[in-house]
Amino acid sequence: MELLTLTEDVLVQRVWRMPDMVVYQHAYEEWWLAPLADAIPLVRINRIGANLLAAMDGQATVGTLVAKFGNRICGTKGETGRSCLERWSLPRYSLCYFGTEPPMKDRGDARWDLLLLKIREGWSGRVEFEGENHLSEFHTHEISSPEGHFETIETTVSHLFREPTEALGGLTYGRILARNLKKLGWWDRKGPVLLEVGGGLGYVARELAAELTAEDRKETRYVFVDITRPFLESQLTLARNAGWKATGAQGNAETLPLKDASIDVIIDNENLADMTPVKLTTQEVASGVGSTPVHQEALDWIRKLNLGFDEDLPSEVIFNLGAVRFLQEIWRVLKPGGRALLVEFGIESGFSAPVKLPGHTEYEVQFSHLRGAARWLGFQEKYGTLPQFLSIKPDTRVLCTGAAYAIRRFCEAEGKSFSIRAYTESELHDALGEMGPRLVGHHYHDISDPAWFGLWDFKVLLLERPGPTPKPVTTIREVKGFRWGGMR
Repeated sequence: MELLTLTEDVLVQRVWRMPDMVVYQHAYEEWWLAPLADAIPLVRINRIGANLLAAMDGQATVGTLVAKFGNRICGTKGETGRSCLERWSLPRYSLCYFGTEPPMKDRGDARWDLLLLKIREGWSGRVEFEGENHLSEFHTHEISSPEGHFETIETTVSHLFREPTEALGGLTYGRILARNLKKLGWWDRKGPVLLEVGGGLGYVARELAAELTAEDRKETRYVFVDITRPFLESQLTLARNAGWKATGAQGNAETLPLKDASIDVIIDNENLADMTPVKLTTQEVASGVGSTPVHQEALDWIRKLNLGFDEDLPSEVIFNLGAVRFLQEIWRVLKPGGRALLVEFGIESGFSAPVKLPGHTEYEVQFSHLRGAARWLGFQEKYGTLPQFLSIKPDTRVLCTGAAYAIRRFCEAEGKSFSIRAYTESELHDALGEMGPRLVGHHYHDISDPAWFGLWDFKVLLLERPGPTPKPVTTIREVKGFRWGGMR
């Protein structure tokens, strides 16, 4: 790996440890550090190396640390302090950051997420818009195995809460989902056909089954559609073991391989940001004329939805075309009176921004645009935040997700298993056993803290395709404090 040259310009910069830096004491004189990129091996340091790391407090300069530790042995294989400083900084090992000032937010605190973005750009090798076919190509061709994908590539909310957890009152994501949908009357039809789009490894299907009766499972036909073929086998295995009559097919949610009016209920967890984005220029938006057929399709939707962009339009905007296409498909395949639940992270104003992940980039969902498209198609729709829908207590404290990734790597090196999930302090203690006291630097967030997974950025959109003679809205039913008008 190319080393950073410690020039005079670098030597005068200050040094900060990356936040959430977890340190594991493997032996009496050996500590382990975990770079954010899994492709880089664990870093092993001795006591002097630990002192070097502790000295990276945002006040010391690179030059000061070189003078103090440069010639001293800091690694277990003879690495000097100078060689550590040449390797550890961004975007290489991602253990520390060199700069004149930390990146700042408007309110003055450090903008470490921008540093993480730089690291992720290094993982993907791209900093620009990655094209309209990028996401479908990634999910179709670049995922060869389900093993570890949601532990290392992209962890979803439903994956974090796939096991019973204190944060959900001892329940799982899927069980709470089933309870809420039952209260809304979504299981009232006899012999329903349930479609889950992009069902991950099948945990939601398993947990839905655990909350429903044997009769509910027996009468329901459970259908999976997933663009990633390796996930389908896991989905079908877990669903069938849980008692569902399950079938599955590989397919793109933007063109579902299903008949018209064939589905009663659709569940879609965290797939909207993976669907086709389109980057439009200001000139295209102003003229309504797209440079390609796909751009023209996006512009036609902007016109249909009467999206009145203001004069401060940025030079380029991203439109969630794939998510709108999916809504069209939902309208087509749902039976009259059928319903759909969509969960994804996103925004309510402004324009979609990229979110870098290893190997691919996702794009925030602009929910005001999506809701407008739903109404234009004819849906009744209701909308709220996911934490409200799950009735999560906002002051529940859970382990920092970044710390969980580091701990997983330490456990793997020790020959032990460790799952990425939402751990409370007592749950982590039980999971780690004797390893727990040898960890330092990990901490817990209130689950409502934006620093913990940005959970409050996740939204729930409930859709209903009206039947032939829809009943007027006369009541508003309440599900654990989350009010949905006009939907049972």
